[in-house]
Order: sequence, then C-alpha cells, then structure tokens
Amino acid sequence: MRRYFSRFEFDLYGPLSENKIAIHKQMVGNRPSHCVEEQMVGKHARTFSLFLVTLFSVFLNPLILPSRVHADGHFWGALAIVRIDEKLMAPSFTLKDLNGQEMKLEDQRGKIIFLNFWATWCPPCRDEMPSMEKLYTEFKGRDFTMLAVDLQEGAKKVKAFKERFKLNFPILLDSDGEVALKYGVFSIPTTYLIDREGYLIGGALGPRDWATKEAFELFDHLLITKPNP
Repeated sequence: MRRYFSRFEFDLYGPLSENKIAIHKQMVGNRPSHCVEEQMVGKHARTFSLFLVTLFSVFLNPLILPSRVHADGHFWGALAIVRIDEKLMAPSFTLKDLNGQEMKLEDQRGKIIFLNFWATWCPPCRDEMPSMEKLYTEFKGRDFTMLAVDLQEGAKKVKAFKERFKLNFPILLDSDGEVALKYGVFSIPTTYLIDREGYLIGGALGPRDWATKEAFELFDHLLITKPNP
C-alpha cells in the first residue's frame, strides 16, 4: 500500500532502502512503531532545510548531543518525549480547518500547543486519537490548544472520520504537504509541543497514550509554569 505526497514518497509497511533503515534506526531507536517511513525524492532531497536537519538529527535524537535534550521529570520520561532545550521557533503556517476557516499558528500565542501530524489511513494515528480527545477535554478550558494536522486528504473524508470517532479537537488540512515539509515529518504520527512564546519544547515520534496520569501531569506542569522573562 503506498501513498504519495507532493514532495515526499511514503511507503506504508513496504520495503525500505538501506539508507532509510539506517536513518530510521538513528532517529527513533526503540521508539513506538510509526505508520509510515519517508524517502525524499528529486531535488527536495538535496534542498532539505538546515533547520530540519538540525532538529531531527540533533534535538529529537537523544543519542546525539545528550546535553541538549533531556527527559525532565518522570512524566516526560514516561511518555518518551524528547525535550528540546534550544530556542527553536516553531515554523509558522496558515491552514484551513474542516469548515474552510483559516487558522494561523501565530494566533495561538499565549497557549501551550499540542501539534500532531496524522492521516485517517494510518493505524497508529487512529490508535492514539481517543487519548488525544481525553487530553483535549481535560485541558481545553485552560491556555491549551490541540491542532491535529491531517496530511493531504480531503475535507469530506476527514470530517466523516471526525464524526465517526466523535472528535472535538481542531483539525487542520495540510492539503499540499507544505507544513509537514517545514516540520520535517518523515513518519506519522508525529507530535510537537510548543510553548506560549511559540518555541518548540518537545517532540514525540510515533503514537502515545495521552490520557495517562503522566500526560496530564506534564500538561498541568506546562500550564502552571510561567514563561522565562
């Protein structure tokens, strides 16, 4: 089974080249299984941004430069979230929701943002959706928002999925894969945590149970922690 993005070719549970396997082992180690693997194609493999190379080869890989990343507290470690200590601004974007309304990432400043990349055809993505809904329900009344970015699927299909699984958190449509490209998404689900000032503070490759006690403690901790002056 194969899906194509405008700038990527994804193989779902298909054969991997030696290079892809090496990258996968270096990047994720023993992390939970992912739905897809990525292979850059054409000229985009040569123009992969320095930001993404830095982010994924250094900051989301705990085996490289460990002094720059750490699991701070049992809730970070229990969720296998890599904490990003460098001041890396989350790439800006504007996407439409399922009703065709535009949403700018910058409009969410002042909130803790849970940014998740997914697709309806991805089994691990579907597996973590119920726990995401519980997390959203728990914290939506505070300075917290959840943005689930669907990759290259139509609004009608995604809306039917949302209704079927009774999801209430905001879903955005990355129709051409440009936002996934900005964030270096090579497998889904991929989740980023963004602080009130718009900086990336954590990343998770693969599905998680976001309804655990540790997950609730993590987001409660993030919400009560005041920004650095």
